[in-house]
Amino acid sequence: MTRISGFTIGAGLALWMLSAPPAAAQWFSSTPTPLPEIEETVAERHDDIAHIEPEEFVKMQAAGDEFILLDVREKGEFDVSHIPGAIQIDPGARATDVQALLANAGADADTPVVVYCSVGRRSSRLGSRVVDALDGRKVANLRGGVFAWHNEELPLENAAGTTDAVHPYNTKWGKLIERSEGISYEPVEN
Repeated sequence: MTRISGFTIGAGLALWMLSAPPAAAQWFSSTPTPLPEIEETVAERHDDIAHIEPEEFVKMQAAGDEFILLDVREKGEFDVSHIPGAIQIDPGARATDVQALLANAGADADTPVVVYCSVGRRSSRLGSRVVDALDGRKVANLRGGVFAWHNEELPLENAAGTTDAVHPYNTKWGKLIERSEGISYEPVEN
């Protein structure tokens, strides 16, 4: 049996960190990559779906465009706040789960789906995972997720009504929320 010393592992990790892409380094940093950089990386990695800015989505809402809005975060995050009209779905959902949800929502076969999460990673992964199974239905990720939405002071709600609270996912990712007074791990009534 070959033994590997702690020094060898540490040196190997240090070399990997020096050669790894910048996105990998954030896992070991206490400060996340800035939100615009995350948005660009997400869009590049998931070029099989559209990526729309919050302003574009607000225009879709104002125009009365039909769409299904999926919040791809855990239930506890959704309970703190979500974009009005969103339906929560587990980040690990399969294509059949999404198809069933869309059928239960009564969505026409051509109704576009807009997905979001905290910053766009989980939602883009879900969108990419299910887009082919949705028979040509358009799938778009909301750039910057609910963090960008909250940062732009757009409306959020929870079971009690309108709220300014937003779940930070964790302490590190919460640093991307510009209005930190809104950070909450529990639903808040306004």
